[in-house]
Amino acid sequence: MSRPAKRRDIFKRINTHYRLVFIDDMSLQEVASFKLTMRKLYILFSTIFVFVIVITVGILLLTPLKYYIPGYAGGSDRREIIQLKRTVDSLSDLTVAQERFHKNLRDVIAGDTKVKRDTTKLDMKRVNQEKMNNLVPMNEEIKKDALQPVKNKRQ
Repeated sequence: MSRPAKRRDIFKRINTHYRLVFIDDMSLQEVASFKLTMRKLYILFSTIFVFVIVITVGILLLTPLKYYIPGYAGGSDRREIIQLKRTVDSLSDLTVAQERFHKNLRDVIAGDTKVKRDTTKLDMKRVNQEKMNNLVPMNEEIKKDALQPVKNKRQ
């Protein structure tokens, strides 16, 4: 069959009239009768499908059921979630810093520090001189202290 013949057959079937009859089994009496075509059935089912979708979307958007949809949240909920996320982030940073502090403190107490001490820049002569200056007062200070009682007696 060629293409135009197939198309004609499809259009004939779509426009062919069918009768839908409902019969009562007990009395064999006809309850309802409908004269239909495939086109009318297609239009009927498409309309029902669209109508059901519109009703479902309307119910979900216009009633409190929308809050049960995952990802749907009001503006205040979103702000609260962002604030809670910031709080959790700052608390996690704080716990990491505290853990690092405790680890360093344990290492210092245990003597496991791996810090190299820099002693190359020390001038040992100057360090020794400062130690001596702190132990023994300077000559000028000794003279002042010795002369003070003498001056006080003269006056």
